[in-house]
Amino acid sequence: LSFTVILTRKGLVYTCGSNTHGQLGHGDTTDRAAPKIVELFKGPSPVVQHNELLPRAIQSFKRRNILVVRVSAGDEHAVALDALGYVYTWGRGYCGALGHGDENDKTSPELIVGLKGQVAVQVCARKRKTFVLTDEGSVFAFGWMGFGSLGFPDRGSSDKVMQPRVLDSLSGHYVSQISTGLYHTVAVTNKGIVFGFGDNERAQLGQEFIRGCLKPTEIMFDKSSIEDIAIAAPSG
Repeated sequence: LSFTVILTRKGLVYTCGSNTHGQLGHGDTTDRAAPKIVELFKGPSPVVQHNELLPRAIQSFKRRNILVVRVSAGDEHAVALDALGYVYTWGRGYCGALGHGDENDKTSPELIVGLKGQVAVQVCARKRKTFVLTDEGSVFAFGWMGFGSLGFPDRGSSDKVMQPRVLDSLSGHYVSQISTGLYHTVAVTNKGIVFGFGDNERAQLGQEFIRGCLKPTEIMFDKSSIEDIAIAAPSG
């Protein structure tokens, strides 16, 4: 499935392409050949829940003038971060990739209440999983473990994490950036330490003799040279 999420300088979000699971965020499952604005982020509007096709006001979650500052798209779902640190997801809910405690598809953006009290600064989505980085350097993850790529060593490599869960294995570090591929993930701390976890079949975690890492494992090299990280992986 192919779709595109566009963020403008004014904080508006447009989407186009395939919409089988509502990943375009328009309250339906109709494909769009041209970019269309996502109404929730257009201006004063309610947050939608219960996978309804038409918006209705929900008093406890009602917010106005949402300014989106970051977006990320997985294979069949999307995530948005607003200027106040709130996180919204929509699209395919398989394996808990939306972080709402279920596997239901959401055809409109929905606020993740499981992150209440957290101020997010980065969001990152990939196939069936999502990461959220907070202003305190903590990492929250949810969705499909995918060869351990969520970083929870106490869960099986194919388990599901249905709601946001903090990566305790990185709690002693201030994570400043995170990037995830199809089956592996890399995180960088404010001290330039790089951790990798998940699949290592082709040594993408920088480890020579192991097949994979369920727990974040340091990738050893010159820490002073870190500028940015990026992950390449087939869509699978």
